[in-house]
Amino acid sequence: MKNIHASAISPIHPARLAEQIRAHATDELHRLHAIMRHPRSLARPLPSWRPPRIRLPLRPYPELTATLTRYRVGPRTRALVSGGDDLRIPAYLISLRFSRADGGTVRPQLSEAWVRGMVGEHRADTVHVLDEDHAPTYCWLVDSEFRPLRSPASLFEGVAEAA
Repeated sequence: MKNIHASAISPIHPARLAEQIRAHATDELHRLHAIMRHPRSLARPLPSWRPPRIRLPLRPYPELTATLTRYRVGPRTRALVSGGDDLRIPAYLISLRFSRADGGTVRPQLSEAWVRGMVGEHRADTVHVLDEDHAPTYCWLVDSEFRPLRSPASLFEGVAEAA
């Protein structure tokens, strides 16, 4: 993944933990994928709209809440991303934000493991980190079949400050 720095004091290894998540939290991963494809996850300009959330229990770690929002990709972004080695066209931007119900800080390695479990280890480099401080937020582009696409980090520069 881009912009992820492993902590020397942390025993959590995101790639290894992602394997455990894929093996033991398949229901949660299936629900995350279902939410990503569901029309309700598509961002709406209504003040009453809220993105869908899912609880992600994984013992012995604190339970996380994931909030998933999907945005349509506009023509400028399509033009910027299209044309490389990958001929697929970006359709959506996926934003996945992790928080804790108790208000505690989410360890970036734990949230990264969930993202790696969701997109797969071979596509982890397509994911960008917007914010790692209190509630990590990850973004990536997908095509119309929801397969992750590579995108330049410059596409996401300044987004965390604007949010």
